[in-house]
Amino acid sequence: MQRALIIKHVHFEGPGAITTWLDRQGITWEVIEARQVTRWPTPDDFEWLFVMGGPMSARDEGKLPWMREEKRLIRQAIDAGRKVVGICLGAQLIASALGANVHRNSAPEIGWYTITPAPNCPPDIASLFADSPPVLHWHGEGFSLPEGAEHLFCSSACTQQGFLFDNRVMGLQCHLECDMETLKGLCEHCADEIVPGPWTEPAHKLMVSEAVLAATHQRLYWLLNRVANPPAPKPAA
Repeated sequence: MQRALIIKHVHFEGPGAITTWLDRQGITWEVIEARQVTRWPTPDDFEWLFVMGGPMSARDEGKLPWMREEKRLIRQAIDAGRKVVGICLGAQLIASALGANVHRNSAPEIGWYTITPAPNCPPDIASLFADSPPVLHWHGEGFSLPEGAEHLFCSSACTQQGFLFDNRVMGLQCHLECDMETLKGLCEHCADEIVPGPWTEPAHKLMVSEAVLAATHQRLYWLLNRVANPPAPKPAA
């Protein structure tokens, strides 16, 4: 039976719909909070690694010792051939572990804004997102595309909205996993971030229906299924 390790950074940004997908696949899972870890696991302890969001910066490893250890584990998991998925801060941490630059964006992106497939997005993923769906964003930083990674999505506010590395490492800047509990937690605990800006919606527009959240979950499940069962490599010409 496969095992998944889920790393949280704050109590209100949990795995959301990810655990529903894991349960459906028969994958056992464990959640740990990075700031409370006294002994970090190793890649021998899991087949899947999920790295969740949080309000801190992926550049804070100098003042957050646990972040340095977390990046080390992410890199070890990638090198060991594990499947690794990051959301928001988690995507930034993965990008950093792969040697990419993490930087502050010109303005925060908080709200339900559309994403579109990048020009070189794999065709099957591009087809799924060809309708440019609105998805939840809640971030003030971004990342450059890791070397060797495929660029998946972009938005008007943020060029890098997702990447795929070696068909088994995926970083998503947006929150496809968000459920109602997570959405309420973000609106409550990060309310000070909801200030007028070119890419920040007012609080009353952030809360959406369960049906809207369920639609984003279906896209997430499809992406996770693809990571679980990547397409066969094309034969050499």
